[in-house]
Amino acid sequence: MSSSPDLPPPAHRWPVVTAAQEARAALSGAQPERLWALSDDQVTEALTVLAQLHASTEAQMVAVLAEAKSRGLGSGEGWGPRDWLTMHAPQLAASTIGHLDLVAGAASELRLAELVQAVAAGADPGDAQTATAALEIGKAAQIVRFHERTRGMAAAVPLAETVTTMVEASRGQDGLSEKQLAVLIRHTADIIEPDRLVESDADVRRAHRSLTKSSGPMGMWRYTMILDDEGAAIVDSAVDALSKPVPDAETGERDPRRPETRRADALLELVRCAVRSDEVPGRAKTSIVVTIGLDALQRRCRGAGLTLGDQLLSIDTVRRLACDAEVIPAVLGTRGEVLSLGQAERLFNRAQIRNLWLRDRGCSFPGCSRPAKWCDAHHLVHWADDGPTDCDNGALLCESHHTVVHRNRYAGEVVHGPRGEFVRWDLTPGSYDRMLEARATAVTEPGVAEPPPRR
Repeated sequence: MSSSPDLPPPAHRWPVVTAAQEARAALSGAQPERLWALSDDQVTEALTVLAQLHASTEAQMVAVLAEAKSRGLGSGEGWGPRDWLTMHAPQLAASTIGHLDLVAGAASELRLAELVQAVAAGADPGDAQTATAALEIGKAAQIVRFHERTRGMAAAVPLAETVTTMVEASRGQDGLSEKQLAVLIRHTADIIEPDRLVESDADVRRAHRSLTKSSGPMGMWRYTMILDDEGAAIVDSAVDALSKPVPDAETGERDPRRPETRRADALLELVRCAVRSDEVPGRAKTSIVVTIGLDALQRRCRGAGLTLGDQLLSIDTVRRLACDAEVIPAVLGTRGEVLSLGQAERLFNRAQIRNLWLRDRGCSFPGCSRPAKWCDAHHLVHWADDGPTDCDNGALLCESHHTVVHRNRYAGEVVHGPRGEFVRWDLTPGSYDRMLEARATAVTEPGVAEPPPRR
């Protein structure tokens, strides 16, 4: 009597297939409708074991899909591996299918062997020691994407060492979270890429900021905003300060508003204050704290700034925002110690801003007509380069030209003309760096006093 080819013979256990069928059969009698009969500890245990089974199942599916890729299953019907997986596992979410496809594809890449082994460590839920050191599928997919993006730009050995570091840092429950790993990957990719590409990417993201309006439920309106890291950091800092729960002033009862309602109310309050203000803006009640190394801030090495909300800002962005009251740079030394925490003395005060308004009348960049109230106070010799905070070292720049000046490293100086003082710009790329070199040379000449420190 012949046995069915779809089922394992009684005396033989097929790899993965038999165990999966037995697990499915066991779970079919789980009786979730009787969870009420469990104690609190048993409910907790049920959740823990199911999570272990879920992680094990994902690791097993990676191995199965890698085998399917190696055999070219589905290619005869014109399907790629992802289509084949979707066809035979329609219960999986699209994001899960994408992760499985990426990680399974890594099995054929020798430089990702350690990542594949770390994922496979989660295949046996009974081995607690091995399973807790496993790499989750979502994290593994992030690292594979990073490898695919950078392998054409980075040398093989440093890239392999970087991937190993990411894998080891992300393993197990105590490893980096997916969000933390994403920040690490973004920062590492920026360091590997040339400076011009990093700033170009920042410009592209900035250019894709958007705010769209559409109809919402029950006669309401929906605003959808897409921001880059810089924009998100600014909005988060401002909205968070105004969206905290406010107890009733008379009864002391808790704030009944939902968190999303408080955030919407905070944004509206900011807009109301902005449109009705005709005076010099006051100091912001909250500030963005950006952690950055001193060498990176002074452009002596590659790096980036990290906000408290885990947004990564390029060096040029940090230097530009340091001119404005919205950012406090926390400057770190080589051992991670805080060398300085930017204080209000580095910011132009109300009287100085009024003087800049009267002198420049608006954006000082040649040809720009933006009014003074739309401009930032820019340090001509940057604060990070020990530039003083006074009107002779200040200039008004709109946000767009403030970015251009920092990105292209333009130099400006306050000069006297027939109609009084004005800012003259040298629009030769890199002119700011040449100006710094000239200042450094002048300081070393005999009889020349060193310029005053930044304030």
